[in-house]
Amino acid sequence: MRRLVWFTVLAFALVLPTAGFAVGDADSDGTFSVKAGLGKVTLNPFNGSAIGRVQRGSIKVTDPVADDGIGFDFFGTCDDRSRDKATSTTTCRGTNLRFRAIGGSYVIQIKGAGIYLSVVGHGVVALDGRGNQQDVDADGTYSLNDGPFKSLPDFGATYRLTAPAGG
Repeated sequence: MRRLVWFTVLAFALVLPTAGFAVGDADSDGTFSVKAGLGKVTLNPFNGSAIGRVQRGSIKVTDPVADDGIGFDFFGTCDDRSRDKATSTTTCRGTNLRFRAIGGSYVIQIKGAGIYLSVVGHGVVALDGRGNQQDVDADGTYSLNDGPFKSLPDFGATYRLTAPAGG
């Protein structure tokens, strides 16, 4: 009997996080990833879930509708934290910062070095890398909808985050 209880608890523990990521219309969700980014990454507007970290820099999250998802959290060494209640925006500056924004509508801006980001949802992604011409991947790489990783654009570019054509 005890084994059955533990098996049931384990099953719920594995199923519930998956259900949390399934918020929204899964047919229109795309995926986006950044590895070792240097520069600025903005999700504006964005519906879905995102987790990420930055070694040194800032993370700014605006949650315009407080009750449309689980919300967002910051972790790590936040040297300077500010909150603007009028716009529902929280900014965290420091080192080894991590965040999560699960389900709902957000505007997320990450600036700095050592940006790692994983996103599932739909919206608009703006990228502005700070690499140099000698080392192609000096500003990090990104992937859209499980495509090949490419160098972050040096002069800024905007992409639509949505499900790939055909599925």
